[in-house]
Amino acid sequence: MARRIAQYRRNHQSKKVIATQVLSADYEVLGKYFLENRTELQYNELPKHLVDALIATEDYRFYDHSAIDLMGLQTAFFRTFFLFKPSGASTITQQLAKNLFHNVQRKNTFTRILQKFKEWYIAVQIEKNFSKQEIIALYFNTVPFVHNSFGLKEATRTYFNKDVKDLTIDEAAVMVGMLKGPALYNPKSHPINAFKRRNTVMTQMVKYNFLAEEAFDTLKVKPIKINFHLTAHNTGLAPHFREQIRIEVTEILKKLKKKDGSAYNIYTDGLRISTTIDSRMQTYAEEAVNDHMAYLQGVFIKEWGNREPWKFGAKANASLLDDAIKNLPQYITMKDEGMGHEEIIAELSKKVKMNIFSWQGIIDTTLSPIDSLKYYKKILQVGLLAVDPGTGEVKAWVGGADFEHFKMDHVRKSTKRQVGSTIKPLLYAAAIDNGKTPCYEVTYESPNIDGFQDWDPSGSKNFEEGELVPIKNGLQVSDNKITAQLIKQFGVSSLIDMAKVLKIESKFDPVPTICLGVTDISLTEMVGAYTAFMNRGIWSKPFYIRRIEDAKGNIIYQEGQKSVEALNERTAILTNLMMQGVTTGKGTASRLRRAYGFKNEIAGKTGTTQANSDGWFIGGMPQLLCGVWVGAEDPSVCFSSTASGQGASSALPIWGKFMHKTYNDRNLKLNYYESFIQKQDSALLIEMECYGVDSTVGY
Repeated sequence: MARRIAQYRRNHQSKKVIATQVLSADYEVLGKYFLENRTELQYNELPKHLVDALIATEDYRFYDHSAIDLMGLQTAFFRTFFLFKPSGASTITQQLAKNLFHNVQRKNTFTRILQKFKEWYIAVQIEKNFSKQEIIALYFNTVPFVHNSFGLKEATRTYFNKDVKDLTIDEAAVMVGMLKGPALYNPKSHPINAFKRRNTVMTQMVKYNFLAEEAFDTLKVKPIKINFHLTAHNTGLAPHFREQIRIEVTEILKKLKKKDGSAYNIYTDGLRISTTIDSRMQTYAEEAVNDHMAYLQGVFIKEWGNREPWKFGAKANASLLDDAIKNLPQYITMKDEGMGHEEIIAELSKKVKMNIFSWQGIIDTTLSPIDSLKYYKKILQVGLLAVDPGTGEVKAWVGGADFEHFKMDHVRKSTKRQVGSTIKPLLYAAAIDNGKTPCYEVTYESPNIDGFQDWDPSGSKNFEEGELVPIKNGLQVSDNKITAQLIKQFGVSSLIDMAKVLKIESKFDPVPTICLGVTDISLTEMVGAYTAFMNRGIWSKPFYIRRIEDAKGNIIYQEGQKSVEALNERTAILTNLMMQGVTTGKGTASRLRRAYGFKNEIAGKTGTTQANSDGWFIGGMPQLLCGVWVGAEDPSVCFSSTASGQGASSALPIWGKFMHKTYNDRNLKLNYYESFIQKQDSALLIEMECYGVDSTVGY
């Protein structure tokens, strides 16, 4: 037993189920993976009044005995057998022994007595191998506090949303009071019981001179004010991101072994996963998403009313609802039980109580399963990814509307949607790479490409037929005819090759229409490609795991920046300059400046797909690049009007709100007026002359 305790002292975390923490770059806990939500603390994290409350309430002779309190035993024996008032006399060390090693169900008197002797023996061994301070810390680490909180550190975060060291005297008394019965004296579910028990604890503190009578008189009337934060995988910051981390880290751990050859367990080994996410930027991203999507969802519902949008438009799918119904678990179960289709439909048409997601918050309502399915098919989804273009570090990740109700992550590389006009900068970059300048002119006319003579995309109505148009003007207003002329001149392969250079792995059909964004590509790939335009030709891979540490702080995995020179500086800078035109003058993203007051350089591109299925905006400033996608989960569910569904209306406002909040937070130390283009780029000045000195913001 002594060896067992000594081993626990050297490596006690391996004996307990410890939650793995996901940490942000600014050292906030984003979330945890656990079987028991437990995070260990050290004695130096405990405020003195918390320890005093524990000693006064649970074991006031703690510092005088060596595991077993003989005086306490005598008192308990007398009260139990002579006064018929059952009384316990377990010391803190005995309680720790029970929590650590001997949590056996006591079925009868004999087993209860036997267990008590075992607890005494283990407690004596603990006292021999641990200091009093270590025993107190270990004790606080082993007690459950309900609401999925194991150990004091997690319980304090759950009930008061603060660190243990910041507990006030009355809050510490609440936590110690719960030790007698974490459910019965729980401030969340039984506030009156908790109030009385708290005051009992403080009375004990007064009795043993840990608290002045005057202070007690003030504190005893103070109401308990909890700040309840339930720790769950579905809640908190960045839930979709945390699920992506869980998936990736689980795979990483399969390739790693502990020193003893055993495998790591993400749920029990108390790992620390350090990420690149900035909790402040993540908060701003989620606020921007929730703010605009609540408005946009209202617009969408108003447009369609009671109609079913999947039955109309260029991407109509009349069987969408029927197919979805047949995939419901309830439908499958009833069919397996021998019920017919009509009978199942009748059953699924019955109303039941349920809570449903809305962008204004969760709604308690009564709906049939079929009606709820119709409702959810109309819910708009979103994806947002923000990275540092210089390093590729992911700073914010919003994968969807709500993780509890929608598991699909619209940032993840495996989730792909048509990208619309956000693909165009790649083709324009190919033109620049072939020696052209932003002022290179093409004729405004039908492309008339061999084998695709019938393909004649509509223009933007900004130019006249036969007019010579600088390509910078074509990108600014996202004119499809100008883009079609470029794909004709430089070929389909030029765009596909540029996509490969910029590390887009999605497959392109070798047809001219790819220049209008008909290819399905993930948000992660697109944002990654844009890093080269923001970073003078250097492509940076978006990454988000910095390192993984074991429970002792040893680094077991580390990931770093991966950057390569994808474009030459001339191509990158001139393409960036054209993309800045998108956010100025007549540009499709110029409302950024009118609506949010941006006066600095912003390079970006809007995107809208056929029938308004997808709205995009990808843009950045020198220190931060952000991409936003908006649409329904099924592409056949579209806006009925381009005015509402285009990227400039659906995705761009989220970008604007997020960037506005982020750049106005001085603690983030982002340089609002940093320029993409340096004055010393004299060779490029000649090629930029057609812009005029006043048409480029910040230059």
